Parts: sequence; structure tokens; C-alpha cells
Amino acid sequence: MRTLWRRLRAATAGEGRCYLGAGVLLLFSAIAETVSVFVLADIINGTLDATTFTEVAVLAAVWLAITTVSTGADYAGQMTALGVSERVVLRLRDRLFAHTQQLSVSTHRRYGVGDLVTRHSDDLDAVEHLLGSGILQLAIASVNVAGLAVVAFVMSWQVALVALAAIPGLWFASAWFGRRQTSATRAERLANSDIAVAVTTALTGHETAVAYNQQRREHADLHLRGKAWMAARLAQSRIELGFGSVLGVGEVVVTLAIAVTGAWQVRAGHLSVGELLALTGYLALLYPKMQEIADTRLSMAAAAVSAERILDILDERPDDTDLPDARPLRGDGPLGVRDVGVRDVGVRDVDVRGVTVEIRNVTLVRDHGPVLDGASLTLKPGRIVALTGPSGAGKSTLASLLCRFTSPDRGTITVSGNDIREVTARSLREHITLLPQQTALKAGSIADNIAYGRPEATRAQIVDAAVAADADGFIRALPGGYDALLTEDGLTLSGGQRRRLAIARALLREGPVLVLDEPTSGLDDVSTRRILEPLHRLTAGRTTLLITHDSAVAAIADDIVELSDGRIHQVTG
Repeated sequence: MRTLWRRLRAATAGEGRCYLGAGVLLLFSAIAETVSVFVLADIINGTLDATTFTEVAVLAAVWLAITTVSTGADYAGQMTALGVSERVVLRLRDRLFAHTQQLSVSTHRRYGVGDLVTRHSDDLDAVEHLLGSGILQLAIASVNVAGLAVVAFVMSWQVALVALAAIPGLWFASAWFGRRQTSATRAERLANSDIAVAVTTALTGHETAVAYNQQRREHADLHLRGKAWMAARLAQSRIELGFGSVLGVGEVVVTLAIAVTGAWQVRAGHLSVGELLALTGYLALLYPKMQEIADTRLSMAAAAVSAERILDILDERPDDTDLPDARPLRGDGPLGVRDVGVRDVGVRDVDVRGVTVEIRNVTLVRDHGPVLDGASLTLKPGRIVALTGPSGAGKSTLASLLCRFTSPDRGTITVSGNDIREVTARSLREHITLLPQQTALKAGSIADNIAYGRPEATRAQIVDAAVAADADGFIRALPGGYDALLTEDGLTLSGGQRRRLAIARALLREGPVLVLDEPTSGLDDVSTRRILEPLHRLTAGRTTLLITHDSAVAAIADDIVELSDGRIHQVTG
């Protein structure tokens, strides 16, 4: 627990005053609650001895005032602690998401979308208790128990000793159940992630499942994962309920022992009835606080599992990192781009001419062997180079290398003489526009999707890009036109329409280097012919790598090369 706190406490930066304020309020509430019990004892003794109602009323008013103040301080303290917890989780979510964005595509695939979503949601919610209110509650409850124990000892050390005799057993029980809770929670978190993965893959692959009549199979798979999660949740519940049962029995035993001991003290004349009632009140507060400590320890053991899962992601080595001395690609040099990468996204003083990309003896090895083995290729300004080759040859991998999504094991890639490893990734990607194989559209308007890579673009610029991509016609035919809202991934559009939106997005970005990864993937012949002209307009004057297996698309290229056996061979040009 100390290790987890040490590694995650950066998320609590700047919350020291709020932590302190919440602690003071909750501690004041606990003290007031303790004093109110003492006053209650005076009320009882005073009532027995009082000769007028006024004497009792004054004590009752004092007791009500103290109780009101205690309740108000507790409310304010709890709300302050809750605010700290929510801000800590927000900060940690931002950190986790930013780090996840820097991880490689292969790392994302290894975890799976569903599992990553679970770690960003359910696991973070659990960690809120660990970093926020949980530790504060544990500290306040501990102080409260100490204070109540001292008061109880002052009033009757015999009765207090009987009550506190339960602490070692309670601590042992919470430790024993806590270890099992950690194990059970780890299984539950894994099962929960499996369900998220199953649902995500089933929903994204719904069309395929229907086409192959595999709905029952998908349902059966989810059912099996659901049964595993149910078993894990039942195991958790057995531990939680078992712990509660043990505490319940312990509370009855301790209460009985306190009652017998207290009654004996009254008979011996060591306690008055009022003092006994006050002492019983103190001990009635003491045991729930002791139980709160045990419950908090149990819940924090469960939260620690979620913290471990979050740290698993944060421990992954980012692939999208710059060297300490990395420089932005600047303007007055060979690129002809002024200040791109120095100021915020939105700077578009780009000259699309004169950018040369050189791939020199690049080697990339994966678990199954070399994907690229000494591959070399030169992309010249104003020319389209079509890269062909069999599926799995490494064509898309080469596109990932150009965008620096991953780094080669050997060899260099330069953009107009600048090694891409020595420049900032942000400025590099301002120069390279990727049209990926899979069109990714966001839930939002048509206009927002076209302007995704250039959010400051005007409506006129968005329309011009759509016209150039041959998308303006179908966009205007939609209800709402450019303001029409798309569902997630734009699935209400046809494949050709989605592809033309992607081309419009790439046109609007105006990068001098263009990487087209299977731009006609999944399209029929008619749709393919329709986007060839927009592709011509998109590549005009740019340094272009066109990855394709379609001979009709490759025909628009100035040069055709083939990637096979990890090397690039000239075909035409």
C-alpha cells in the first residue's frame, strides 16, 4: 500500500490545504460528537437531580447545539474530501490517458480496447477511494478511536479495557480478509475486463456476426465470461459478508461483556447511572469507528488491485517520446515550413514543394522475424511512389515508421535531411499527412470531422476541401448538410462516402508529405474510380507514398516499387 501511494501521490499535488481542511473539519466533528455524549451524561444525571425544567432545558440546548455543529462539520468535511477525491481522479485520468496515447499500436492491441476502457473507468473509480477519502477516513477514524479510548479509560479503565480487548482480533480479521479480498478483486477485475473486451468486439463486429450467423456464438461467449465474472463477484461477496458476520458476532460479544462489566461497576458504586450511559455511548461510538477502520482497510485492499492495473499501463514504455535534445522542424530550412511545431496546431504556412523523404537500410524485427530487412526508398517532391506487395509484407509497417508510430531497429529515415528521431514528433506529423487504411470518424458533425486535423479551419475552407474530395454533393444531401451529426465511426455513411470525408480531411491539413495506406480498401470498382480524381488533387505537388494492391490505383503513380522479403524492389519508373 505504501508503494502504491508513493507512486500515485503525484496526482494529489496541490491538494494539501484541502486535505488539511477536510481533516480538521472531520476531526472537529469527531471531537464534538465525543463532547455531546459527555453532555448527554450530564443531562441524564441532571434530570435525576433537577428540581426545575429550566435546568434540564439548558443542558438539552447545549447538547443539541453541539450535535448540530458536529453534523455540520462532518458534512463540510465529507464534501471537501469528496472534492479532493474527484480532482485527484480527474488528474490521474488525464495522466493515464495521455500516457496511453503515447503507447504503440501493438501495445494497444495487446491490452484490447475493452480492457483499456475498464482501466480508464472502473479501476480509476476504485482508486478514488485509495487516494482521496479512504486514507483520510482511515486517519480520522484512527484518531477518533484513540480519543474515545482515552475518555473511556478516564471514566472506567475496567470497562474500557474489556472494549479494547477486541482490537487485536479485529485487526487480525481485517488482515486475513484483506489478503483474500485482494486476490478475489484481482480475479474480478480481470473478469470485468474480459466482459468489456467481449462486448466491444461483438458490437464492432456485429455485421460480420450477422452475416455468418454467429449471433448465438457471440452470446454464448459473453455468457461464459459473464459466469466467470459472476463467480468472481460471489467470491468477493463471500469475503465481504463473511467479514461483516465476524464483526457482527464480535460486536455482540463485546457489547455483552461491556454491559456486564458496566453493571458490575454501578453495583460496586464506581459509576453512576449517567456515567454508565455516557460510557456506553462512548463505546457505542468506539466500536463502529473500529469497524470503519477495518472496513476501510478491506476496501483499500480491493482498490489497490485497481491501482496496480493502472500502474501496469503507466509502466509500459512509451513509443512516442522525443529525445532530450529533439528540435522542431523549422521554417527557413530545407522544409520550407515556417514555425510549424513551434506554435500550436493551426499554423499552416506550408510550402508543399521541395520535401524529400529518404528511407535508408531500415530493419525492423518482430517476434516472428524481420518485417523489414535493409529496406531503402527515396520519395521525391511532386512524385507519387506506389508501394505494392503481398499482404503481411510490411507495407503498413513502413507507413507507421514514417509517422514515427514505431522506430526501426537499424537504419535511418530522413525528411529533407532531418533524421526523424532527432526532431519532435509533433512537428514531424505536422509535415506528414496519413490517410490510414481504416477510416476513423468521430461522433460529431460532418464539418468537425473534416476539420479534425485542422480545427481552426473556416467553413469556407472545409467546403473547399469537401468539393475537392468529391464529397460536397452527398454532404449537402444529408439532413443538416455540413452540420449533420454522425454516429460513432460514421457507420450511417457508405464506405465510399466515409473515404471521401477522409480525403477531404487530408486535403484540408495541407501537409507536404502524404502517406496513403490502401486508400481504396473495401471499396467497389465504382467507388474506387470515383475517388481517383480526388486522390490526384490530394497528391498534386506533394511527396507521396501510395500503398496499394490495386493495379488501377497504382497506375496513377509516377513510380511503382514492390516490398517483398523485407526489401524494396523497383518495378517501374
